[in-house]
Amino acid sequence: MRRKLAAFAKNTLGISPAVAARFLPRGLLIGSLWEEMGKHQFEFLLSQGLQPDSRMLDVGCGTLRGGIHFIRYLEPGGYAGIDPESRFLGIGRRLLQKEQLESKSPTLVKMGDFGFGRLGGEFDFALAQSVFTHLPLNDIVRCLINMGQVLAEDGKFFATFFENPQGKANLEPILHPTVDTPNLFSYFDRDPYHYDLATFEWACQDTGLKVEYIGDWNHPRDQKMLLFTRA
Repeated sequence: MRRKLAAFAKNTLGISPAVAARFLPRGLLIGSLWEEMGKHQFEFLLSQGLQPDSRMLDVGCGTLRGGIHFIRYLEPGGYAGIDPESRFLGIGRRLLQKEQLESKSPTLVKMGDFGFGRLGGEFDFALAQSVFTHLPLNDIVRCLINMGQVLAEDGKFFATFFENPQGKANLEPILHPTVDTPNLFSYFDRDPYHYDLATFEWACQDTGLKVEYIGDWNHPRDQKMLLFTRA
């Protein structure tokens, strides 16, 4: 797998083997399960009603693992992606050039405070894949407050999370065994975080949003799915 990702980085993104060797061990360069998760995100939103004329916000778009599929499908100007890491966005822009998709005019913005209002307009769909799994609760609340200001009236915001089915009183790590990561744990108070549904219901208060538990969506690393809509 490591050699496959290094070859992808070199041949598709034009990144040197030295750079790939630096970032791949930490999953920082292109995101793990690049091809699988990119397609999985895209196919999931299609199943939820995404249309070519939809306007979509990709929260934590990274190096466009899923974004490249959305950009290719959506009409020009229909995609906006934000990420706090400028180097990830730079790789994403290189990928757009490689795939000759610059004419789709996607918006890619370095952003770490979830200031979605600065993007202009409203969004029909939004996705935060593997974002809440790395955020403390106050950052999630900030994201939801700002999302409540830009989500269209009938809009849908999907977000993945590691579930704590025993409730917030459970302070123990939770194992999420998968084929490629048999020792993956989530934690109450450190990254990667886990949460219970009641915590998200509380977090939605005064945001203009409500939350619905979707649960399993065949994520390879046991992340569950939530749906936020207008309250």
